[in-house]
Amino acid sequence: MAEWIKMEEALGENDIRLFSRGDTVQGRVVQVGTSEILVDIGYKSEAVLPKEELAPGHEEVQPGQVLEVLITYIDEENGTVYISERQAFFAKKFAELEQAYRTGAPVKGTVVAEVSGAGFQVDLGGIRAFLPASHLGKGISTKFERLRGKALDLKIIEFSRRTRNIVVSRKEWQKDQEERAKDALFASLTPGKIIEGTVKSVVDFGIFVDVGGHDGLVHRTEICWKDIPAPPPGKFRPGQKIKVMVLEADRKEERISLSIKRLRPNPWEGIAQRYPVGARVKGKVVSVTDFGAFVELEEDVEGLVHISELSWTPVKNPKDVVQPGQEVEVVVLAVNEAEHRISLSLRKALPDPWEDVEHRYPKGALVEGTVTNVTDFGAFVELEPGIEGLIHVSELSWERISHPKDVVQPGQKVRAMVLRVDPQNRRISLSLKALQQDPWEEFLEQYSVGSVVSGPVTQIKEFGAFVRITPAVEGLIHVSEISNERIGHPSEVLRLGQEVTAKIIGINEAKRQVRLSIKKLQEDLAQAETEKFISTQPVRETITLRERLRELGMG
Repeated sequence: MAEWIKMEEALGENDIRLFSRGDTVQGRVVQVGTSEILVDIGYKSEAVLPKEELAPGHEEVQPGQVLEVLITYIDEENGTVYISERQAFFAKKFAELEQAYRTGAPVKGTVVAEVSGAGFQVDLGGIRAFLPASHLGKGISTKFERLRGKALDLKIIEFSRRTRNIVVSRKEWQKDQEERAKDALFASLTPGKIIEGTVKSVVDFGIFVDVGGHDGLVHRTEICWKDIPAPPPGKFRPGQKIKVMVLEADRKEERISLSIKRLRPNPWEGIAQRYPVGARVKGKVVSVTDFGAFVELEEDVEGLVHISELSWTPVKNPKDVVQPGQEVEVVVLAVNEAEHRISLSLRKALPDPWEDVEHRYPKGALVEGTVTNVTDFGAFVELEPGIEGLIHVSELSWERISHPKDVVQPGQKVRAMVLRVDPQNRRISLSLKALQQDPWEEFLEQYSVGSVVSGPVTQIKEFGAFVRITPAVEGLIHVSEISNERIGHPSEVLRLGQEVTAKIIGINEAKRQVRLSIKKLQEDLAQAETEKFISTQPVRETITLRERLRELGMG
């Protein structure tokens, strides 16, 4: 760049200064002529400034006015210097624009003309530049009628001093502004800072909040101190103003992490001291699930009442006991501060029906109740709310049964006898058959060893077959007592359901077992027929017949 020479310095020198073509100097207007202006630049004679070389917008000048000019020609022979304000202006302006281009500094421009189908001409303070239509940027009209004379903030994206070609962009200027704004925003978002933002959107994994032109995320785990699967519906909505705390602002990744819950202390700290085990506390039911109910004790602190702790009576559906919004009193069972868990009990806040149960239901007492459930091993009977007893399958009937449902059904009213009470394990054993006459005693009254009985075959085993003698008593015919002939398996002779007649050959009263024999009955019948036959024959023939039987091994 040519050296700038101040007029005051030039006039203060004793010697006439030496000038070179292309120098930029300052001079004072001495005389204004018709076509030329004489300017004192400190040379031995006034410099000549043709009027057409005035700077743009500088058509009129006055004597004494200071101008900045560029030396265009020196006539040494005549001692005349020619100058141009216009060239000095352009040189200076191009230097400024080149500097703006190299540094990315913004420039001001005014739309002055339209380049059909391409863009617009922009005046950069006397220098024309081209603004492509695609670089107008956002938030502005594309019609020339509305753009004419409009001042715009621009960025130079192409620059050539040689061809004097300059291309500018409003879009790139906007990008730079956005980046600068981001730089300033991220620099201001220090961890722990509390700011106000606007909810942009609510998604399953959190809430996006606008915090000064950039979106930050409040992850669902940072919404509140309690665990939630997703942001509570309806609590946050787009456009809502909320306060948040900055957790992290990563300029490189353009990621901002925010928190709502950290605006207040963690309520789970010191929770065990505020809710000690065994304490009775009040809360509000906030949700009911298949496995229990959650009770809010304070903001973001919820405890679980498991289904087993809802009532002293068995609960199939927690909604049968509590509803959302219901105020309840509960007892604290356990507190886990690290895992943010509190176990509560609703039933333990109520009177325990098992207290003094031995006095209300002593052994041998007759009770009435309703069958609540029937299983493979027996039936449960509700004696009062919270108190159930079990009638084991073996205590349902003196008769052999396939399943407890053959005797009782859910909802049926029954009368039973208390057999045992175990308050510690909360168990009461009941019996139906204890109220019925023992069929074994009836059997012993009717039958004895030697009695002949009939009945169907109920079971066939390798060792023998069982025959039902009475509805509640069965007898066993051992395989060796089925036939006089040797057999490998009872099924060779007998089948299920077959009616058979046999003789009782043994009774074990202690074990309630009866032994039967088909073979013995047949032998007895054969013996009786033989004796009957012998008794009807003459004496001589009888002797002969007896001898014959001895020979056959039957006498």
